[in-house]
Amino acid sequence: MFRRRIKVLDGPVSTDRLREWLVGQLSEYLDIPASEVDPDKDFESYGLDSRAGMQISGKLEKLLERRLSPAVLYEHSSINALADHLVASGTDDDPS
Repeated sequence: MFRRRIKVLDGPVSTDRLREWLVGQLSEYLDIPASEVDPDKDFESYGLDSRAGMQISGKLEKLLERRLSPAVLYEHSSINALADHLVASGTDDDPS
């Protein structure tokens, strides 16, 4: 399901653009319209398992060109929380 090419963000990464990208990823994974993805809703409530979380995390690493904690989706449990964190941190999130 996640084997498609990673959509690239043109220009600087903003919270809004990252949020839009994350909504698109969930929409694609869940096979629902993007308008049905609530960016305030917890990832768990969408039924994402650890495998899906790792796939999205891996795509985020490629998109942002930086290492992320494998648990980043669980540490920041909604699209809005994750987008805010990633844009605000702007640095390596990998704890090692």
